[in-house]
Amino acid sequence: MHFVPLIYFAGLTYYFWQKHRTYDLAAYMSTLYTITSLCCVIMVLGGFMNARGGGVLIDGYEPDFGIIPTVLYCGLITITILPFSFIRPEKLEHIGNVHRYILYAFTLLIILQGFVVIYLVGGFITDIFNGDFKALKNYGYAGDITPADAKMLTMPFPIQILYYFSFMTLLGLPLFFYYSCVEKRSLWLVAPLLVVSISPILRGVLMADRTEIIHYGLMFFFCLVLFQNFITKKVRNFILLTSLPVIAVGLTYLIAVSSSRFESEDEGAGGSMLEYAGQSYANFCYFYDNHNSELYYIERETPLISYFIFKNQYVDTKEERSAKEGFFIGVFASHVGSWLLDTGVIGAIVFSLFFALLCCLVIQRYNRTDFDVTDLIMLFTLGVVPTFGIFYYRYYSIQTAVVYLAAGLLYLYSRFIFVWNKEETEETNNA
Repeated sequence: MHFVPLIYFAGLTYYFWQKHRTYDLAAYMSTLYTITSLCCVIMVLGGFMNARGGGVLIDGYEPDFGIIPTVLYCGLITITILPFSFIRPEKLEHIGNVHRYILYAFTLLIILQGFVVIYLVGGFITDIFNGDFKALKNYGYAGDITPADAKMLTMPFPIQILYYFSFMTLLGLPLFFYYSCVEKRSLWLVAPLLVVSISPILRGVLMADRTEIIHYGLMFFFCLVLFQNFITKKVRNFILLTSLPVIAVGLTYLIAVSSSRFESEDEGAGGSMLEYAGQSYANFCYFYDNHNSELYYIERETPLISYFIFKNQYVDTKEERSAKEGFFIGVFASHVGSWLLDTGVIGAIVFSLFFALLCCLVIQRYNRTDFDVTDLIMLFTLGVVPTFGIFYYRYYSIQTAVVYLAAGLLYLYSRFIFVWNKEETEETNNA
């Protein structure tokens, strides 16, 4: 049964490519699940299911990969991917910008945030690479704050706010592609957007974290696919020249952190990394078989509401929930696995359908050839869910949820407030 997701997602990738005759967002996402499914097969056949280091739930656990959880896993993921198949990147003809000055203001805000992060983190980067990555990771697990966080607490309150919500800087990625590929602004003028977009990576480095660099890489390729029809040779060459040294440093960092963290594991760094990449399907099945159906939590799905009304977040209740479930819940089980654990089977189906509906409301129609840039920023934000969903549901905290809040406000402004004001002005002029 553990071969089923590999066969299914490989076939789904081929279907999307064959139907559209291009490598679109849906094909890209299904490719990612094909890769993780392949890693799961290798993990099972190679006997890499027994180590705690990679994050698989129980030592010696051998899942039976039942039919029902397998169908749920493949089906729910497909539901969240399907709306993105309505977008044909090769047929995009026009990307507008009806609220130019608001976008300028937002762009300047995230650039300012990025510079704040670079200032606070930059002084500690060299010390990090001379340290013990495993110890740094353990400090993070123990709840210790990073040197940059400690320094941030000594800064004025506005600086603290900019730093705290600096995950918004990832939106510099679609903005960079828009300004450079669509508006064709000077590459050196828009390069700061590319620089500040790595701010979450810099913050993660202080805790020997690999999540942010993987997240960034996945969404960078998302933008390459989305803007493929607008990428000029000049932009492509610029991206290649700037990406190669970044990729080299990033790979070196990933290898160093993985080797340091898993050098004591029986499987070694290679086997443990294989577990990381392939565990989502196994953990989804484990959740299905062992989750206590009487437990319901939605603080991961509604972090802002949960914090401001109920005064808690997912990170605050994780240990308590693990004790009640009888197993550690902070493992990779895909975004639909996160929903399954939090709300049960019915809840996971409802959240998947709701997410697909939300995507359809933004996309509006099949084969749409024109978008506003705020539409694409919103789609980028939504696209994080199934793209990074190969690991878990991304927007589980206030800091990460503010990304979709910012994108949503931009989208609503462009769709309703700006259009309403424009229609009112036209009516006044006609009168």
